[in-house]
Amino acid sequence: MNIFLITIGFLLLAIYEAPALIRDKEWPLLITVGCIWLLGFTLSILLALKVNLPSPTLGIASISHIVLELLRFVF
Repeated sequence: MNIFLITIGFLLLAIYEAPALIRDKEWPLLITVGCIWLLGFTLSILLALKVNLPSPTLGIASISHIVLELLRFVF
């Protein structure tokens, strides 16, 4: 049931948002938003299936560490 509700929710979101982007020929924005929707949909389905997902804070911390080291090197 949860997967059905998630699917319906994302479909309603796409039906509401996508036509304006298509009508205005905002192709780069449509592709970007579509990728974000796909990522959100995938993560939502995995969470509904009770799949253990890694914490995003670990990835963010390692990326920020790399960026800070690069900034220290440049400045």
